[in-house]
Amino acid sequence: MDTRFFNYEEFDCRLLVGSGQKYMDREFLQMLNEARRLAGIKFKIVEGYKSTKRQHFEGGLTNNPHLIGRAAKIWCIHKEKRYKIITSLLEVGFTRIGIERNYVYVDNDDLKKDMIWLE
Repeated sequence: MDTRFFNYEEFDCRLLVGSGQKYMDREFLQMLNEARRLAGIKFKIVEGYKSTKRQHFEGGLTNNPHLIGRAAKIWCIHKEKRYKIITSLLEVGFTRIGIERNYVYVDNDDLKKDMIWLE
């Protein structure tokens, strides 16, 4: 798998070293890798895989795509970079994108409805 635009460690759960490489979905990572290439900018991953222990501790949903390695939060505070990130994610086929003030959320959980939302 081509991983020239990221390191697996970027996707590690804070509670589980090595979990990015072990648990992140390869199709998700390949799509994200291609989006990074198209955008021409570094994507700073601030959240990737989440262990069930961490999810339970945070009180989150049990059907969170982070639990199956199919989601990421990308740090972004500049509107031009945000635009590049979002357009590249759409171009490679992501259909679930959340836009927050300082982040872009993306997942490819095929059990959830396609949507783009603002928070």
